Amino acid sequence: MNSMTGFGRAEVRKKDFSLQIELSSVNSRYLECVFRMPRVLAGVENKIKETLSAKLSRGKVTITVMLEESAARAGAGAIDLDMAASYYRQLKKLKKKLGLPGEIELSQVVAHPELLVNPEKGLDENRLWPDLKKLVIKAVNDLRKMRADEGRNLRDDMKGKLLVARKLIVTIEKQSPKNVVAYRKRLQKRIKDFGNGVELDPQRLAEEVTVYADRSDISEECTRLRSHIDLFKTTLDKAGDAGKRLNFILQEMGREANTIGSKSIESQTSAHAIALKEEIEKLREQVQNIE
Repeated sequence: MNSMTGFGRAEVRKKDFSLQIELSSVNSRYLECVFRMPRVLAGVENKIKETLSAKLSRGKVTITVMLEESAARAGAGAIDLDMAASYYRQLKKLKKKLGLPGEIELSQVVAHPELLVNPEKGLDENRLWPDLKKLVIKAVNDLRKMRADEGRNLRDDMKGKLLVARKLIVTIEKQSPKNVVAYRKRLQKRIKDFGNGVELDPQRLAEEVTVYADRSDISEECTRLRSHIDLFKTTLDKAGDAGKRLNFILQEMGREANTIGSKSIESQTSAHAIALKEEIEKLREQVQNIE
């Protein structure tokens, strides 16, 4: 089981350039990629996403790539000799046509603004991609390791919350008979307060209490809730993506807990039912970050 939160980084330094990549991920329903890269690498975004999708199934991943040319390369330039020769011939023709005196100087030739080749033109995506792909794989492996470590921490914490939920269920079951007693006292008080010489029929009272006891019985809800907790724990211990399945189980757990709460009229039982729903909500918040 993996978290969707993590970070990975890798870099390489070559003679002409250096590349750095950083991957950071947070929770998301699907795999979502956000790119922050130099324009020269815009064409490899799909390749990076394909590489990530082979390793990750969910999460919003921010991919930051930094490209820096070496100092030697930044200060270097290259003369386009073919263009220089062509420009020289054009100047000679112009000089002859206009009948200008003197020779054509080298300074006049190199003054052409397009003779100096931009060294950055050599750093295109085709040249950079092999190195960048290796960096992506290394960074995503680091990211996965961090997500796995975080996933183990989340699993241990959620198991602790499942244990708390089990204890609350036991307490609620023990207190459940108090709901029937509380209902009997409430009904007796209501009849007494009604007054006007209304007599309390013990048999009728017993029938009403019996009907209430049947309606307020929570044994089935507690049994199903324990079953959901067992399934939740089993899913936590399985390999692979578990986030969506855990979320579905929590929906069922929440439904049973709500029913238990609605059937509770005794204050202590109601308080423990609320505490049970709080634990389920804490689990739901953590599951949102599970891949």
